Amino acid sequence: MKIIHDEKNSKFYITNGVNIEIAELTYSINSAEKTLKLSSTWVEEEYRNQNLATTLTEKFIEFAKLNNLKIIPICSFGKAYFKRHNNKYQDIIFSK
Repeated sequence: MKIIHDEKNSKFYITNGVNIEIAELTYSINSAEKTLKLSSTWVEEEYRNQNLATTLTEKFIEFAKLNNLKIIPICSFGKAYFKRHNNKYQDIIFSK
């Protein structure tokens, strides 16, 4: 499996051994507010329960930190992930 960051299309994704996309995290950037919206996560059904969405979210967090951006979780997985790890990531969650 390979993790790819496609900045042009604002997504991180994982491919299997034959370059078929099996998991995806999409986002949007607001440069003026210096924020990243975690829009959606998706994992192909046969690859679920393998922490692929978590792996993509962790890469997304690294990207946010490297670019000094705050995260706004929009999708249900993102909201649940950051709620579960609130103490660890509260410094990168956007708040008005």
